[in-house]
Amino acid sequence: MTTESASASAASASAFSSSDTAALERETEVRAEEQVTFEQIWNETHRKVSSGWIRQNGFKRICLQFPDDYLPHSNAISVDLKESLAPEDVKVFIMADTTYGSCCVDEIAAAHVEADSVIHFGNACQSKASRLPVLYMYPELFLDVPVMMEKLASSLQAACQEREVCVYLDIGYHHLRDQLGEENSLYKQLSEALQPKELVLEVYPLAEGDADATKQHPKAASERICIFVGSDNQRFANLSLTAPALQWHIFDGASGTLSAKNPLTAQYIRRRYFYIEKCKDAQTLGLIVATLTAEGYLDVVARLQAMAKGRGIKTQLISVGRINPAKLANFLEIDCFVLIGCPFNNMYNSKEYYKPIVSVFEAEMALNPAWHMKYPEAYVTDFKELLPAGRSFLAFDEQAVPEHDVSLVSGRMRGGAANASLETARDPASLAVATQAKMALMTTNTGLTFEDRTWQGLDPALGQTEPAELQPGLSGIPINYSHQ
Repeated sequence: MTTESASASAASASAFSSSDTAALERETEVRAEEQVTFEQIWNETHRKVSSGWIRQNGFKRICLQFPDDYLPHSNAISVDLKESLAPEDVKVFIMADTTYGSCCVDEIAAAHVEADSVIHFGNACQSKASRLPVLYMYPELFLDVPVMMEKLASSLQAACQEREVCVYLDIGYHHLRDQLGEENSLYKQLSEALQPKELVLEVYPLAEGDADATKQHPKAASERICIFVGSDNQRFANLSLTAPALQWHIFDGASGTLSAKNPLTAQYIRRRYFYIEKCKDAQTLGLIVATLTAEGYLDVVARLQAMAKGRGIKTQLISVGRINPAKLANFLEIDCFVLIGCPFNNMYNSKEYYKPIVSVFEAEMALNPAWHMKYPEAYVTDFKELLPAGRSFLAFDEQAVPEHDVSLVSGRMRGGAANASLETARDPASLAVATQAKMALMTTNTGLTFEDRTWQGLDPALGQTEPAELQPGLSGIPINYSHQ
């Protein structure tokens, strides 16, 4: 083996496996623009709002959920909150390692300590929690408003005249909407700087109930200009994909720069349609459940299973917490994964994964014949919009599924009839036809089934070992067991 091939093999192996000590040695990666100070995430306003919310509702066991970049300040915030609630008997817990993503409320972890409420810090998708009351606390970042107004007026005033303009404030700038006063409000300054026909000022993300009322407010969405006050992050990607506009611009409050951004580039669209075709080609779909709290996820699972069954595609339900290439590489028999998660945690474009990962919307376009030759008005990141009560719902008709279809990727036949031929390949009555179909379809590299694997886990050796005598187990905490 050459040096180049050996290094390539090692790099490939590292993408799908990790060493025993990787979890202990891994360091949290925090981008420079995401680093926050203690004063930005916890000040007098945060303290009053939190303690008032707890006292008003009589909560006694509160979980504080922090993202990775807030963890250095988590203990100080917990201690300060306890002091502000004294002398009341209140227990405060810190949640750090969330099950799926820091934007989602981890109600499962909170249930382990029997919490009656959660205070969520940092990035939040605002998905409706189903078990516990939640208070969202956002950072308060500095924004040089005069500089922003000067750049908006010099660059966009001519384009914004006689058009509708929507300005969205990212989570670090929500406090600016009502902080400057009525006479010198941010809305008034934006109106003077841009001089639009109509101005809409909103915070993002909105609460789930409030978001439904604002999704269709523009009468001519394709003619409006949108400005996002924040950085080029996942929240902007989610918003710009779901809200069509003539132009998108980002004003980065940290650097004070204004830049144009086109979310739906030709390269992005080609890549996503390629993944949709790969989903159509799949003979086994893996449904990754990346949320246990978002309302409606069970309905989406049932709908995807029904559509896949109508096309002759097998499905497997998977729940592995936060996904990574090493975890998903264990499922060799799966041809394509469908990620069922919150709107901020459902798009993975990384090339490190062994098989493609599509969102629920892309799986809907692949499996539901009602979407055939139909270009969507906007990308759908919230899977509830695809359910019967959603705006983008299209009924699934199993009779409309084509019996014969040709893959645009491999050029081979696919569909319910093609998959059914594999099941009838052992029937002597159809041996001649089935053999030819089997030879053509088995070259699509669908991976090994569990029965074909050379290693299927530890051998339980049932009935071959003597029963062991019950003995007292360890008691105490790991650093000081009672028997030591």
